[in-house]
Amino acid sequence: MAARVLDANWKNVVRKVAAGRTLNASELGLIKAKAAGSDETVTHVRDVADLARVLGVTRQTLYAWRKKPDAPQPAANGSHDVVAWRDFINKHDLKAGLSPDAEVLKARKLLAEIEDRELRVAIRKGEYVPVEQVKEVWTTHIGKGISLLRARFENELPPLLVGLNAPDIQAKCAKAIDDVCGVLHGDTPARA
Repeated sequence: MAARVLDANWKNVVRKVAAGRTLNASELGLIKAKAAGSDETVTHVRDVADLARVLGVTRQTLYAWRKKPDAPQPAANGSHDVVAWRDFINKHDLKAGLSPDAEVLKARKLLAEIEDRELRVAIRKGEYVPVEQVKEVWTTHIGKGISLLRARFENELPPLLVGLNAPDIQAKCAKAIDDVCGVLHGDTPARA
């Protein structure tokens, strides 16, 4: 019966992610536990004995690991964060027994889906712009700039420059470039 309840809980979390709803800390911990290779759905345990059982190691092994400076510390009430311990084990390659299986891969997929949704939300908020959109805008601006420069330097300026001295030609060319830049920046309208 307990296995069915835990399986139903996992399926509810999967449905919640699929619906795009926000996960609470416990649900996110459950996904991280699955992604770390655990068949357990427990994210916190009350003591070292439970932690050893959930992680599949002896208490003596845990006591040895706890001596490492960055080992997860118990909470004030003595409980232990199983997800933090799994991250610690993976970081230090302490246990090779955390091999990926179907549930682990599903959990990793869920984490990837969460990150994908967060990215899509950031894009909708305008925090990111797709590369294709940037390329399209740049191509349009470059084409417009080249077209304006060609029109000014190939058609408009040559008749105006006939008979002028070098400093006057330079001034007219600089003015034409400034005009094109103004049009590209939206400061001045394009001339027909």
